[in-house]
Amino acid sequence: MQKISVLLLLLWATMTHAQNDYFFPNRKFNAAIPSPQQFLGHGMGEHQTRYDRLVAYMYELDRLSDRVMVQVIGETYEKRPQIVVMISSPAQLAKLPTIQNDRYKLCDPNAPMPDIANMPVLVQLGANVHGNETSGGEAMILAAYFYTACEDDDVKKTLDEAVIFVEPVLNPDGRDRFVSWVNQNKGNPLVTDPNDREHNETWPGGRTNHYWFDLNRDWYLAVHVESQNRLKFYHQWLPNVVTDHHEMGTNSTFFFEPSKENAESPLVPPYVYKTLNTKFAKYHEKALNSIGSLYYTKESFDNLYPGYGSSYPDIQGGLGILFEQGSSRGYTQDSQHGPVTFAFTIRNQLVCAIATCQAAVDERQNLLKFQREFFASSIAEANKSTTKGYVVGEGADASRLRKFAQTLQHHKIEAYQLTDNLTLDGKTFEKGKALYIPAAQPQYRMVRSMFDRPVKFADSLFYDASAWNMPLAFGLSHAEVKAAPTRGARVGEDMMTPPAATFGRSDYAYLIDYADFMANKALYQLLQKNILVKTALRPFKIADKAFGRGALLVPVVGQKLSKDELYDALKTAAQTSGVNVIAAPTGFSQSGIDLGSNNFVKVQKPEALMVVGNGVASYEAGEVWYWLDTHAGMPLSKVDIGALPRLNLSKYNVIIMVSGQYDRTLAPKIKQWIANGGTLITLKTATEWAIRSEVVREKLRVLPRADSMAVAKKQRISYEEAAANEGSKATGGAMFEADLDITNPIGYGYSDRKITLYRNNNTLLEPSNSAYNTVVQYTPAPHVAGYVHPQTLKKIAGSAGVLVSPEGSGRAVLFADNPNFRGIWYGTHRMFLNAIFFGSLITPPNPFGQND
Repeated sequence: MQKISVLLLLLWATMTHAQNDYFFPNRKFNAAIPSPQQFLGHGMGEHQTRYDRLVAYMYELDRLSDRVMVQVIGETYEKRPQIVVMISSPAQLAKLPTIQNDRYKLCDPNAPMPDIANMPVLVQLGANVHGNETSGGEAMILAAYFYTACEDDDVKKTLDEAVIFVEPVLNPDGRDRFVSWVNQNKGNPLVTDPNDREHNETWPGGRTNHYWFDLNRDWYLAVHVESQNRLKFYHQWLPNVVTDHHEMGTNSTFFFEPSKENAESPLVPPYVYKTLNTKFAKYHEKALNSIGSLYYTKESFDNLYPGYGSSYPDIQGGLGILFEQGSSRGYTQDSQHGPVTFAFTIRNQLVCAIATCQAAVDERQNLLKFQREFFASSIAEANKSTTKGYVVGEGADASRLRKFAQTLQHHKIEAYQLTDNLTLDGKTFEKGKALYIPAAQPQYRMVRSMFDRPVKFADSLFYDASAWNMPLAFGLSHAEVKAAPTRGARVGEDMMTPPAATFGRSDYAYLIDYADFMANKALYQLLQKNILVKTALRPFKIADKAFGRGALLVPVVGQKLSKDELYDALKTAAQTSGVNVIAAPTGFSQSGIDLGSNNFVKVQKPEALMVVGNGVASYEAGEVWYWLDTHAGMPLSKVDIGALPRLNLSKYNVIIMVSGQYDRTLAPKIKQWIANGGTLITLKTATEWAIRSEVVREKLRVLPRADSMAVAKKQRISYEEAAANEGSKATGGAMFEADLDITNPIGYGYSDRKITLYRNNNTLLEPSNSAYNTVVQYTPAPHVAGYVHPQTLKKIAGSAGVLVSPEGSGRAVLFADNPNFRGIWYGTHRMFLNAIFFGSLITPPNPFGQND
């Protein structure tokens, strides 16, 4: 028995040695530190590591080594811990508070310049923001082991001169979703066929987080808890170099920066792209050459959008580096280069991570000097500008302004209260209802990115969005400030929480102003308790307060609750939603309709179904789910598309269909359901399906292809230009002005007919044949920001943005765009909520008046 144990130990040691030879040839390790294989029980690349096991290994390194500290920075929606593993020499780890304090001084141009001669460079290695791109996460396990256990002199030098932050998995929820799938479907022997189930995840896949969001777009928007936690940690340290490890299609090789030259952010100093990227690329070139791996640079990906893990550091005085590895999407998969193994993809990621740390140490003082100069030049550029800042306000909706202020806080952007009312560009910004954001601050470039409206670009093909103006996304009034106003109190965490709900009791009725974005959350809570709630179809004034269309009325008489129970329910709804409740002493209005008018109608509790599953756009479905969960507090039935043919739809009064591939055979059933009184809400290609399947009687506007126009003109076009010519007509993400009918229930809560829509598709609608049913129409000159092809723009102009199409007792609300985009478009999401809560109020016009 003892001989068997010895043999097993020898076999285990031999296997570990073989793994180290593959990943770390000719390296010497501390035998007291277990390798990943020894701890996890499998060779790296032989099994996909569950996140809890990955975390356990990091804690084991922390327990055994004085080079390692594990910090929990938060937790995901599914309660998985988000960790950062800090690795450095014991001497540097002991000085972390001092290092952090020196970082604050370094990045504050108003503070004395600290001595950088002995200041460590900070490197953050990040991977697996897309949950199904797991090679980076596995590489981070190996990188942590390498810097913890390697005894070679070059590694010790790195640890003496750098603090390495390893965030092994940026999207733990998505990773575990993918890992479970791959491990469950792994064959023995392994199957390399790309058609095998192992290589083709079930919907929605592991790429996204709990709410099916792409977290690699969320550094800038900071919508999700994972990003908010990460940004809080990031701004505590402001690392000099950040890696962002990804995967791409199996037939690709390996990409590292530089990216496309004509797709660089104009807000980032050229030193980042021309000097730092070039220097670091030499290290990555050498590392990949040494193991014979193919790679490419400069052909793809862009740095325009500041919300990637590889672009956000660029606008924070650091260097972000993107790595893209051709994926095995499992354990091994056939490609044009031969079989791609998981271990091979891990090794490519690993050698580039180690090369990055080496480059950072070699460029340490240059990186530290640049970071200081970055923030100093930010303030210097701001002082040269005629724009001294920006003012943002919202007179009636405290919730939306508060949400915007929270976004500023995530990025450490300074904002101040106004001391007096301010009038600019014909708009009045009220004290207490507006914020002033000065230009001259360390985050000047970030401020610029939030307020700029670019319309001219060097390239016409975009990896992602080409416009991201935040006040427009929030639907907030804003203006440039040429003469800085007196600053009031700085906006801080204390101003992020809505004031406590305080209102008196009424024996008659209560009112809620629907202008507040969070009114729907209060509304649903009341409906859930079977409280009678009515909404106003006309404006009115009572108790010296003006109310617009959509105002919520809760009468005291006629409820199933006692007066005290009703008051308590309203107080709870007000506290959880942050809205104000007004106790109405009378039903007699000072102007407009009285509270007993037939122009107050009962609100029906939504029973909503959203179609999900294969062929449905998971991003858009996730956005709907996220908004309703977090902002409306409303349950949503997510029903697989395959279940619809046999499903009894009568229990639902709202059906939501986001973009997707839907069968025409569903059309008769959906159409009959609408005729019976239901409200169908469609987005983008689902709207196209509803029209083409004759669920509704509306028309699409057709966008001609570039080659068809060339044929008509008897022109020839070179084959290699096809992708660029056709791709340039795609609308990848731009902003447009439209006119909103605020008298339609879809427009309730809005006070301004001008609205900004975000468009990242070419679904185009003709205005309705009915003069009353075009709720939103693009203006004749709609372009606000971002790239759009001139021919596409001509077709967008005057087209419909939102249509209401009655059918029997029901209706369809057709969106040409996505009003819920990335969980940040507060300016248009209210229309979507209105379609859910007030869609049933939309009936064919009655010339004799309401209810006659």
